[in-house]
Amino acid sequence: MNKKIILGVAAAALVGLASCNCNNSDKVCPNKAAGNDNDKEVLYSGILPNADAQGTVYTLKLEFDADDNYNEGDFTLVENSLATDTVAASGLKILASSYSKGDFRKEAKQVDGTTINYVRLMPDAKDALGNPSNASMYFIINEDESLTMVNAELQRSETPGLDYTLSVVK
Repeated sequence: MNKKIILGVAAAALVGLASCNCNNSDKVCPNKAAGNDNDKEVLYSGILPNADAQGTVYTLKLEFDADDNYNEGDFTLVENSLATDTVAASGLKILASSYSKGDFRKEAKQVDGTTINYVRLMPDAKDALGNPSNASMYFIINEDESLTMVNAELQRSETPGLDYTLSVVK
C-alpha cells in the first residue's frame, strides 16, 4: 500500500515538473521543444533513501545537446522528501522540496582497470529553490540506462539494501 502511495507522490512530482510555466524563457520545461530539433530529453525518477525522511522522490530531466554528440546539456532536478502523516489520506506528506537546474556532462573514468561511465550534474546555485546544494552530483550510467547516485569517487553506497537508482520514465 505504501509503495502505491509513494509512486503516486512520484507521479505528482512528474506532473509538477511538466506543468512549469513555459512562457518564461529562463524556465526549463519537458514539454517545451529543445533548442535543436536533434536534441533529446530523458526523464528519470526514483525514491531514494533518506535518513531524515521516509524517502526522497527524485525526478531528474536531462536535456542532451546534439552539438556535442549527446555528451552534455542541461538538467532539472526536483527532490521531494516524504514523511509519514497519520492524518492525510495517503499516509504521507511532503516534508521538504527543492528544485535545481544547471549543466551536466557524461564522463568516463578508469577505476581499478574498469571504465566507468557516469553523469556529473553541476547545479547553478542562483537558479535553485528550496535548500539544494550547489555541489556536483554523480550518477553511474547502468547497462539498462538507469542512473545510480554515487559519491565523487564513483563509489556506490556501502549500506546493504539501500537502492540509489533512478529509472528511465517511459
